[in-house]
Amino acid sequence: MITVVALGCAKGQLTIAGAEAIDKASKVFVKTALTDTYEYFKDKGIECISLDFIYDKSQNFDELDEEIANYLIMQNTDIVYCVNGSGYEDRSVALLREKTEVEILPSASFGIAGGKPSMASVVISAYELANIKGFNYDTRLSMCVTDIDNSFIAGEVKLILQNILGDEEIAFFNGKEIAIYELDRQDKYDYATTLFVPPKNLVEKQRFNFFDLYQIMRVLRGENGCQWDKAQTHESIRQNAVEEAYELVEAINNDDIDNIVEESGDLFLQSIFHCVIAEDCAEFNLEDCLSGICRKLIDRHTHIFGDVVANTPEEALKAWDNAKAKEKRYSSASDKIDKIAKALPALMRAYKIQKSAGKVGFEFDDFEQVIGKVKEEIEEFCKAKTADELEDEGGDILLAVVNALRWKKVEPEVALSRAIDKFVKRFKYVEDKCNGDMQSKSLDELNVLWEEAKVATKH
Repeated sequence: MITVVALGCAKGQLTIAGAEAIDKASKVFVKTALTDTYEYFKDKGIECISLDFIYDKSQNFDELDEEIANYLIMQNTDIVYCVNGSGYEDRSVALLREKTEVEILPSASFGIAGGKPSMASVVISAYELANIKGFNYDTRLSMCVTDIDNSFIAGEVKLILQNILGDEEIAFFNGKEIAIYELDRQDKYDYATTLFVPPKNLVEKQRFNFFDLYQIMRVLRGENGCQWDKAQTHESIRQNAVEEAYELVEAINNDDIDNIVEESGDLFLQSIFHCVIAEDCAEFNLEDCLSGICRKLIDRHTHIFGDVVANTPEEALKAWDNAKAKEKRYSSASDKIDKIAKALPALMRAYKIQKSAGKVGFEFDDFEQVIGKVKEEIEEFCKAKTADELEDEGGDILLAVVNALRWKKVEPEVALSRAIDKFVKRFKYVEDKCNGDMQSKSLDELNVLWEEAKVATKH
């Protein structure tokens, strides 16, 4: 068995149990002799073997910890292995625990807030952190970043933490209080250099993440929360999701990045709101929703997570559709069409239904036939006499026009919105030219102004 003795983060933090284990051991190894904690062995005249020789030949910390673990296991005897910190955050110890029987005699962790040792909830090597794209964590927990042995890796960690916490958040660099932006401006970095990030109070944060949004909604719906938020149901806020989605689309159409950020957040809120309502009603929870969408993304991207080959966007879409059909167990094209949400805007629903029908061969041979159908429906509309006939034939015109747009790969909802915006701009131009008195102008005069508007509002 290997006994791990934690030396703490400074000289004098070794526990009595740790000292006794070292004293009784037949063979003692220390991860490094390059820190203050090694002074204990010098002062006591204790013979020990430093593993700095492994450090010197290792390419990175992953390789170092793996080599140390393997080396210690090969000793084939009961030994004591001494590491800095609490004993739990060291990766070589974690690897040993995976491979053999280990007893840990803990000490204080690297993280020292206000001079008081504190065990970090999240422990990660700076090199691991730098290699995880999009790293984030629940900042209600404390975090310890180890292995910050040079200013370059310190800079990498700084950039990641700035995105999560902000520039001015306080952390503890080897026990010294610093702001995050100062992380790569310190005088010394070595084998044992670490950064301790204490947990953050919600109302004091500079930046927020997904966990914070969920926590805020739990507070708002909680016992002492907002009376309006507590009163909401799935039904009472369902229209909000539609409105927020359209506001996001408008921001995208306007290429308004700031507004895209805001509206994307509003759309996030609606999803979280429904999850919290559902939790309160014991219907489902946030993890159910996240698990569902993650499972869907994995299962339907068979060309990424499976053995299907898709080298073009069209092939990728086909792979997605095939995986979806298998998952949904569609028995027919009609079955698939029935699953298209009836709550969608009519143009969008028509587009999706025609697209599904076209995939099974229910399609015109060429675009001339498509346009011929539009003309046919217009003629039938002109012959209609009753209100019901006009409504039916008018709907057929719209359906035929949607089909024509689909053939040209144009989204009807987007096209109509664009046409409406264009009409509004031109109408305002004409009204301004008439000084607000359009009724006094003849149709010919208005048509002249309309042609002017088409040029004036072109861009």
